[in-house]
Amino acid sequence: MAPAELADRLPHRFSLLTSGSRTAEARQRTLRATVDWSYALLTAAERPVFNRLSVFQGGWTLHAAEAVIGDETMPIGTVLDAVARLVERSLVVMEPGTPSRYRMLETLRQYAAERLDDAGEAHQVAARHAGYFHDLVLSCEPSLRGHGQRQALTGLRQEQPNIRAALSFLRGPGGDVDSALEMAGALGLFWHLGRHLEGRQVLSTLLQLGGSERARAHALQAVSLVERPRACLVHPSPLCAQTAAESLEIFTRLGDHPRAALSQVLLAVEGVTGAERPRSEQLLHDAEHAFARDGDKWALAVIGFVRMETALKTGDFEVATRAGQAAAAQFRQLDDPWGLSAVLYHLGWGLRQFGRYDEGARTLEEAIDVAASAGLYNTLQWALADLALAELNLGRPDAARELFDRASAAAEHVGDGAGVVLADYGHGLLALEVGDLDAAARRFRLAVEGFTAVRTPVWQGWALVGLGRCAQLRGDRGTAEDVYAQARQLGVTAGEPGLTASALEGMARMRTESAPDQARELDDEAAQLRRRMGRPLPPYEATWSARAAAR
Repeated sequence: MAPAELADRLPHRFSLLTSGSRTAEARQRTLRATVDWSYALLTAAERPVFNRLSVFQGGWTLHAAEAVIGDETMPIGTVLDAVARLVERSLVVMEPGTPSRYRMLETLRQYAAERLDDAGEAHQVAARHAGYFHDLVLSCEPSLRGHGQRQALTGLRQEQPNIRAALSFLRGPGGDVDSALEMAGALGLFWHLGRHLEGRQVLSTLLQLGGSERARAHALQAVSLVERPRACLVHPSPLCAQTAAESLEIFTRLGDHPRAALSQVLLAVEGVTGAERPRSEQLLHDAEHAFARDGDKWALAVIGFVRMETALKTGDFEVATRAGQAAAAQFRQLDDPWGLSAVLYHLGWGLRQFGRYDEGARTLEEAIDVAASAGLYNTLQWALADLALAELNLGRPDAARELFDRASAAAEHVGDGAGVVLADYGHGLLALEVGDLDAAARRFRLAVEGFTAVRTPVWQGWALVGLGRCAQLRGDRGTAEDVYAQARQLGVTAGEPGLTASALEGMARMRTESAPDQARELDDEAAQLRRRMGRPLPPYEATWSARAAAR
């Protein structure tokens, strides 16, 4: 067979590997005969343990094995002894750790699964497995907020194959939709911290299956987390606002005030750009009262994060700095690496936006250290790119290039490819810096496509500004004005004044000769916006402007 044909048949390994040396012993002629021979050597007490262990995907702990496969016919001591003997026989592999984990080679796991099915126990054991991991996920949800976050993240990451198998069982025939929705709801913050694409897909599928109001509200709240642009809690989104509002209505009606308060915060994020400010402030005020009553320090720190972002977006540097430092101190006290790295990242971004590049770089470096220590690769990829831009503004292109490449490497751990797109954008800037317009335009086009795919309109707008620069320097005024106009619209819609100002300045340059009055009006509008919102022209953009004027 050709390699591709063999690859297609590998899932059916026992029917594929059926030939061997005709002079070999019978037990060596087929893969199945070999495993049959090993299985026959097991005792009557060991065989059902071996069979039932096949329900685990990606390994298990001894505690999980005892909880899932033990029953009235198989006491805890029996499970422990049988697993130990299976390890001795090399049918189970032990991986030492705290706690130690066990696993089967996939060939043996599939064989054991067939035996479990033949014994008529497959559904029963799968149900126990799903119930165990449902309870595990729900118990981890509070730990993701604060002191237990690192341990909870490590545990949930290790158990991802088992969690996926449990969700698959619960949403399938004979499962329990409410339990699946509860489980997915409890995973909302976990998915938000780096597996948001998977979370979006699972939640979208589950919410089509019905379920009780309470279970659906839990899942809807998780949607408001995982659907955030750039997987960032403080970024507005119509879909996130809708699902937050739906969950808020249900939780309020059911009297679940702590969850209702969290939904209020998620809904208040829509006001970070300054839109509907009184409504957002009222939502935050009500939620803050509820969290203070319950002593929920993590949620109070999240409110500080939202207020910092609002001040950054609306140009209030002093308020943003105070709110950011206070929120960072709260998350640091809680030993919450997600909250600390997120606040530091956004504060560093804000310092860069306000032209404080040295301060911004130091803050971003700390955000990167915290995110890397906890494996928070989504925050890491964006913070690396922002630090690269700060370095570019400080006149250090070599450092910027290295950081953009590190952002690309970090993307391998996330799945949305955003770091790769950020690197394309960054290398476009670097190419533009040295006047390589062909390379710059190619990178910017890739970046526009990539940022569109990952639903980050502000960065899409910045990539369009880069394309406009390339077109302008080539003398292609029609293309330049068109992409500048697109960038301006994205900036206005997203409430991002720096992007809007850069796009307006680009449009003005295109009209300097043909419509000088319009050009002056556009430049004046951009200048007023920069003064009002504290967004100075970045140094590298000033260099491009001088180069364009010289042409």
